Amino acid sequence: MKGNGLIVLIIICAIFVSAFITFPSGEAYTYGLKTFSSYEEMVDFLKSNFNKFPSSEYYAEKLSIMNAGVDAAGTYIARDSNIDFSRTNVQVEGVDEPDIVKTDGTYIYLVANQKIYIIRAYPPENASILSKIYMGEDVHVENIFINENNLIIFGNSYRTFSIQNESFWSGVPTTVIKIYDVTNKSSPQIAKEIEMDGAYFDARMLENYVYVISQEYYYSIYYILDGNVTVNVPEIKINNETTKVPPSCIYYMDMPYSPDSMVNVMVINLSSGNVTQKSFLIGNAQTLYVSQNNIFLASREYDVHILTEASSYYDREKTIIYRISIKNGKISYEAQGEVPGYVLNQFSMDEYNGFFRIATTVGNIWSGNSSNNIYILNENLSIVGKIENIAPGERIYSARFMGNRAYLVTFKKVDPFFTIDLSDPYNPKILGRLKIPGYSDYLHPYDEDHIIGIGKETVEAMEGDFAWYQGIKIALFNVSNPEEPVEMSKVVIGDRGTDSPVLHDHKALLFDREKGIFIIPVAVYEIDDEIKARQNYTGNMYGEFTFQGAYVYKISLENGFEYKGRITHMGNESNETYYYWYSPYFINRCLYIDNVLYTISDKMIKMNDMDTLNELGSMMLD
Repeated sequence: MKGNGLIVLIIICAIFVSAFITFPSGEAYTYGLKTFSSYEEMVDFLKSNFNKFPSSEYYAEKLSIMNAGVDAAGTYIARDSNIDFSRTNVQVEGVDEPDIVKTDGTYIYLVANQKIYIIRAYPPENASILSKIYMGEDVHVENIFINENNLIIFGNSYRTFSIQNESFWSGVPTTVIKIYDVTNKSSPQIAKEIEMDGAYFDARMLENYVYVISQEYYYSIYYILDGNVTVNVPEIKINNETTKVPPSCIYYMDMPYSPDSMVNVMVINLSSGNVTQKSFLIGNAQTLYVSQNNIFLASREYDVHILTEASSYYDREKTIIYRISIKNGKISYEAQGEVPGYVLNQFSMDEYNGFFRIATTVGNIWSGNSSNNIYILNENLSIVGKIENIAPGERIYSARFMGNRAYLVTFKKVDPFFTIDLSDPYNPKILGRLKIPGYSDYLHPYDEDHIIGIGKETVEAMEGDFAWYQGIKIALFNVSNPEEPVEMSKVVIGDRGTDSPVLHDHKALLFDREKGIFIIPVAVYEIDDEIKARQNYTGNMYGEFTFQGAYVYKISLENGFEYKGRITHMGNESNETYYYWYSPYFINRCLYIDNVLYTISDKMIKMNDMDTLNELGSMMLD
């Protein structure tokens, strides 16, 4: 979780919306927006709500040119618009997600070694590093966007401030956003610098609008020192000009809930340069889903029951959902709702035809009381349809919503792959299920009738009600008959210990159906067959590290996964240090421009022919 600070609104006042920790009360609440007349009134409000929170005492004590570029000599190079290139693997078409690498078909923009590299990548024989951007020791670079001649960089930093006339100093994490004009790739120019309170959470880009989300815990806003209360007034800085939000521009909602954290949503209009922002005092946001029109934030919470003034207990885990409209670059809080259980990741949420769909798990798999659910909510985030108690005793490992269907993978010993009909949002139903060894951590659509699953192979334990995970499993499922899904093809890479960044970061996958390519970075751990036989292998033994790199497959419905070869960056220097779990030569991203495959690690970029995998060249980074 990333903590955040209260943020100033430059053009629009900040809006606070409360969290969902419920308490019995006979008071009447209007659920309407209100504003403060002074900082003192704001302090009184925060103090009153803070004291409702059962653990508040603990916290108080804890205190515009994409088709042109420059070559290494600085002259402009026209990009061939007919050249095809890969994009970041995103969840929603048209909603770009930030990543550590982006390309425009001629240049690669890369985050590595806490620098941002601008690289002339195509054609490969002219590949070279044109420039590097260093954000400074105080900024940890997270990821980037590229939009025409705008390079948008996101990072985390820190701001300190004094409490009670400098008798005590504290600090708040900040989000740093730097926008560079990269028309001249050899000499990028800073166009705008923004720093706002709150640690960087995530971002999305829709056309020329960039949406940035940051967050801070409540106890970083509200301080008690020697019995005196201080509130950290939010700040935002643009091009070294700092602004504090006045109390008359801070809104809160009259509701019977205690605030938990501050979520800040900023929109940057790349066309006009305008920056607007709103802040929402809500539950601690843990998962983000963004559609073409809305931001959905999911907060994992528990009901709190007050037994006496001195005691309370938590039960019934739930997810609070907040819908924030972002139509035409305008931020507007619209609705909130809740569902039982917790979500796995962003792919557990989806919006379709005005309905919001979400998959959750209730309970704990190791306690044996877990189950899984699908809920469908209307635009007001009220539940209108549901399927509950799916696969009791298991938990969700992956989910994917595709139009009128959902696909769900749960797991404990075998992989139940569920196909679910959502065509009637008021009456969703399970159509079919397939039980096979292994599980999928990530589901990716091949087409409307076929799904790719990426996860782990498993072996059932000889004793106990569980299974040992093994190597990476890649499977292709036929769901043309949703009542009888079929595993058409599968491959298994390595033994127990084998891993891939795709299992926890979908952006690491390179898949193109038209080109018929499927490429995945993998760290391979293997056990010798003689050792397996000699030790009567039962699935619980880890393998030894043998390889890290990109596995390249040709994929088709006719032949499934056809192994073409693999590419590694390891062993390229005599003084290279090998690490058991990580090396700077580990490949973490792959992309293509035209017919050239680029594999990327923190140390180098390698270029290979996509058809033959013959090496065309390589480039060392710092």
